[in-house]
Amino acid sequence: MKKVAVLFLSLILAALSFTFVAAQDAEVDRTGWPETFIIGVYPGDNVAEALAAVEPLRAYLEETLGVRTVLITGTSYNSVIEAMAANRADAMEVGPFSYVLAAEVANAEAIAVANYEVIVDKDEVPGYFSLMFTKKGSGITSIADLAGRSFAFTDPASTSGYLVPATDILLNQEFTDPAQIEEFASVQFAGNHPSAVLAVANDTVEAAATFDANLPAQADEGAIENLCGYTDMNIDGPATAEEWPYLEAMTAEEIQAMYDECPDGSIVVFHQSPLIPETPFAIRADYPESFKTAVKDALLAIADNQDLIDELERYYVDPTENAGVESIDAIYNSLRDIASLLNIDLRAR
Repeated sequence: MKKVAVLFLSLILAALSFTFVAAQDAEVDRTGWPETFIIGVYPGDNVAEALAAVEPLRAYLEETLGVRTVLITGTSYNSVIEAMAANRADAMEVGPFSYVLAAEVANAEAIAVANYEVIVDKDEVPGYFSLMFTKKGSGITSIADLAGRSFAFTDPASTSGYLVPATDILLNQEFTDPAQIEEFASVQFAGNHPSAVLAVANDTVEAAATFDANLPAQADEGAIENLCGYTDMNIDGPATAEEWPYLEAMTAEEIQAMYDECPDGSIVVFHQSPLIPETPFAIRADYPESFKTAVKDALLAIADNQDLIDELERYYVDPTENAGVESIDAIYNSLRDIASLLNIDLRAR
């Protein structure tokens, strides 16, 4: 009798669950929703690690949307964009400039922006910085000092590792042709952000570019031991501005003061870019508005779930009002300006 009672209770619960889902479906028109929601991810050098980092988001979206959700990877930023253009991926989250490319060639639409902090501030417009760094004693204290010196970008498709620092050099030197950058300095590509840091640490190049959080991350992992200035990072999770003051934009005077305080031989920052808009979550624009709204609402709701924020190490916002723009897509117009300055044909990529 006990087994029968348990079985009867299970049937009741299943029926109630079905009724609840049916009621939800009645409230939302799910016409045109995908049977499987496919999110494209660029894993970098470690596929397993990258997928594990996104798995909590995948599981959360699957449960919240009631749609089977899967992850796929690509061998490069462009391969993920190509998958979306071919309708093999429905969404992507692979970098701000990659989004600009995808919006042009893959019908991608930004619906939310990631904020990689654990303390929620919904009024903040999420962003980060590109840095140029060297070893103290190299004689490089500014972009002008890169003349004739060896310099490493990361990857041609990297926003903070190439596109933004290349633009900063272009504007600083008042070049009219991006090809002049290679005449100005001995330029190479390190391949990725950790390799760019190691190239400077191992004296392979005299200076390089990377994104702001990469320097303290490489120090924490033991890849470098002589980082100076950008060291006050909360290693147990993304830092607050109080814990890591360089999360905010620095003036040239503040950068120079930090540089001056560091000993010779240490890795130091000599340039910080303007704020780069953070990575958006982009979805196929041709999906029904009801589905895009459901995905966006699910992403924005993460900000109210601290446990999930701690697990993902990020939450999502719609910063249009605080940024003073009409759409999330418009936040990335500065990157479109960069593409124009660097003579990048978005349609050709």
